Amino acid sequence: MFEDGTPSGSVLMSNIAFGAAALGAGHVEICNADAWWFAASETNWLERQLPPGFSTERLFRTPTPFPLLGPNSDRPEIYVGAFADSVYLDLNGKHQPIQGRTPDPLPHIGVVPPWCVFVLGCHVPVH
Repeated sequence: MFEDGTPSGSVLMSNIAFGAAALGAGHVEICNADAWWFAASETNWLERQLPPGFSTERLFRTPTPFPLLGPNSDRPEIYVGAFADSVYLDLNGKHQPIQGRTPDPLPHIGVVPPWCVFVLGCHVPVH
């Protein structure tokens, strides 16, 4: 997944953007500020096509089949959960911590365009 074997926020967010587009997001912004990386959109792709009783938080902990991308594909959020040390969502102003610590103020503010109201933020340590 990572060309040199080192986790990369750029690769993680590119995979998220590809998955979000498959789920109907017309536009996904990928932004970063130092080791914080963001995928953001005007569309809430995270809650689309979830299995019954499945929460968005669980996408980051449990492999979730993603047949839109092929019979053996999983939702890309699982890789963010595996390789980022901190993850959060900001879904139309509602902050949801997923794992690790999230600074206050939220690091996507002033980085992600204001029309992107659905944000996935992750911190990927630079090696």
